[in-house]
Amino acid sequence: MATPASRARALSLYRQLLRGAKKMPTPNRQNFVVRKTRAEFQANRDLTDPEEIEFQLRLADTNLDTVLVQAEHLTRLFKDSGYHQDDVY
Repeated sequence: MATPASRARALSLYRQLLRGAKKMPTPNRQNFVVRKTRAEFQANRDLTDPEEIEFQLRLADTNLDTVLVQAEHLTRLFKDSGYHQDDVY
């Protein structure tokens, strides 16, 4: 069963991931992060095993770090005058 602390932590991570999505440089990337976040949290909504809950919370925390790093990196990359999206092979 989820404890009040794990519920609060999950809600905090959920909100942070949605805020992190807004930092992505393109609408497609923003929408992907939002859809993925909602789907993952919905899929794990009814977990009761404390170990599985803790694992999923750690995974969400890792995903948050990944989203923030990617947002920063891609924003910098897209602002680089030497980067051309049309050069994709």
